[in-house]
Amino acid sequence: MKKLLVSLLSLATLHLSAQTYEYKVDLNNTANDQLSVELKVPELKQKDLYFHLPAMVPGTYSVYNFGRFVSDFKAFDTEGKELSVEHPDVNTWKIINAKTAAKVTYKVEDTWDTDKTNVIFEPAGTNIDKDVFVFNNHGIFGYFKKYEKLPYKIEVDRPEGLFGGTAMKRIGGDADTDIFETDSYNSLVDNPIMFSAPDTAMFKVGDASILIHTYSPTGRVKSKDLTADIKPILEAQREYLGGKLPIDHYVFLLFLNKEGGLYLSGSAGALEHSYSSFYCLFEGDPAGISQTIRDVAAHEFFHIVTPLNIHSKEIHDFDFINPKMSAHLWLYEGGTEYAAQHVQVKQKLVPIQQFLAAMSQKMRQAEMFNQAIPFTTMSKTCLDENKSQYSNVYLKGALINMCLDMELRKLSNGSYGTQALMTDLAKKYGIDKPFKDKCLFKEIGKVTGYRKEMKNFFASYVDGATPLPIESLMTDFGIDYKAKGTITELSVFGFNINSGVTYNFAEKLIELKADGIDAFGKDILGMQAGDLLYKWQGQELTMQSLQSILGQHQMAAKEGLELSVTVMRKDAEGVYKPKELKGTLRKVPVEVTHALFVNEKASPEQVKMRQAWLGDYISE
Repeated sequence: MKKLLVSLLSLATLHLSAQTYEYKVDLNNTANDQLSVELKVPELKQKDLYFHLPAMVPGTYSVYNFGRFVSDFKAFDTEGKELSVEHPDVNTWKIINAKTAAKVTYKVEDTWDTDKTNVIFEPAGTNIDKDVFVFNNHGIFGYFKKYEKLPYKIEVDRPEGLFGGTAMKRIGGDADTDIFETDSYNSLVDNPIMFSAPDTAMFKVGDASILIHTYSPTGRVKSKDLTADIKPILEAQREYLGGKLPIDHYVFLLFLNKEGGLYLSGSAGALEHSYSSFYCLFEGDPAGISQTIRDVAAHEFFHIVTPLNIHSKEIHDFDFINPKMSAHLWLYEGGTEYAAQHVQVKQKLVPIQQFLAAMSQKMRQAEMFNQAIPFTTMSKTCLDENKSQYSNVYLKGALINMCLDMELRKLSNGSYGTQALMTDLAKKYGIDKPFKDKCLFKEIGKVTGYRKEMKNFFASYVDGATPLPIESLMTDFGIDYKAKGTITELSVFGFNINSGVTYNFAEKLIELKADGIDAFGKDILGMQAGDLLYKWQGQELTMQSLQSILGQHQMAAKEGLELSVTVMRKDAEGVYKPKELKGTLRKVPVEVTHALFVNEKASPEQVKMRQAWLGDYISE
């Protein structure tokens, strides 16, 4: 009987192995930024097989067509004979008479320095380099149609000096090989890998093990130093979520771009995953990266709540070729962004006025988008007719959640807000139980107990385009709202980087506008309308280096920092001549719209509600 059981188990193991995607890649064997990929085909016994790389992946909200980076695709039978292959569209390869298919090979090119016509957001892309390899796995590996749920085994031969940082399970390997496994294509896409020199740090937050793996081209930024920035926000989030995180492990993969330039598009940011997040940021000064890391990490890490534990069927059963969008980006991205800001004031990492300034800025920036489009409509159509409106999820999306939090606290006399709502929704649903897209608003009414009030709220402000009731809500919480007001804030550039500049096509330089220069730029630096930005802290500004250099400066900016800017200014004859401007960064009064201030004369009831919402950390 024992022998029979062993035999049955062996047969089951063999069958499972035969039903597994087995990939091999060799990082030691690359040429022209191309990687050779080999797949042992699972025993699928289909007459024809359709092999895909994704058109789109979760979290990006853009169609990228990753198949365009694949070339030299071939399929072979069990005897090594090449099979016929058709290529009907950019993301699909059809293997003809595939019942004997045993192996597929192809080359894949990285995305960071390829095809500038449809730039892929770096944190969703791939990089093939001798010092650092970035595997966002949807850009390297594919799947056969209707077989996305089969398990994967990924074997990577690599230089011995590189470490493969990932949240994916490592099941074997040696000094120069890693073998990873995961249970489906969705899970494979959800677990990026970064191979680089092993700069890691590990720590615990409650019961969760946290790993930071950093690639810094100059070596100035170390994982152990970033722990001091990341750990406090994670501890604050744990408390914010009721004292326990809904994950047992998490990995931060941080790629820091070379100083003075980026690999491709000039963008920076991060992409969330269930148990990890991948960051592509400017390297800059280690001392200046703190708040950027804190803000970005706070947002990406909070995605462990939504969409990991709270998501619709559209996300749960994601269609990589013909994706169907959920109506609830106000929750996935807006709710996450609001929580990332709210946790910092609630857990006393920043004072109340700093939080209010952040929300005020979101109100100003949200006005640049079409306010007549209901947020559910924008969410479902953000891949096509409303693609230009997507970024509003981080602005008005966060403001919707702020208003929802305040409305719930008003109804509950301060005792129930979006913190509790997210916890309750996560308990009702979770990783393996999606909600129906059309039923979410009704479910929130049930969970909170405020069915009528929630129905009216979502009908007006999310399913409709009624302006958010921010001014009236702020009054109830002891916050003064002013349509126009003066605030004091650090002048980072000396001008408004969003609206205070234009592009001089003749000179191919950024030109300062008269109404964009602030008090620091005008009175301290001596900037003038018509000045062309030529050098910043000694580095020449070009269209390729502009975003990197100014981004590094923004991260390092603080009171007392010495700033040197060289502008090209016309002389009396109208000829441009270089002129160096110098000054020390300082706070200046700035006229803004949608100004928010703590009401120092608030009533006891207003103070009580404000403290329930934001805590009591008033001091700057």
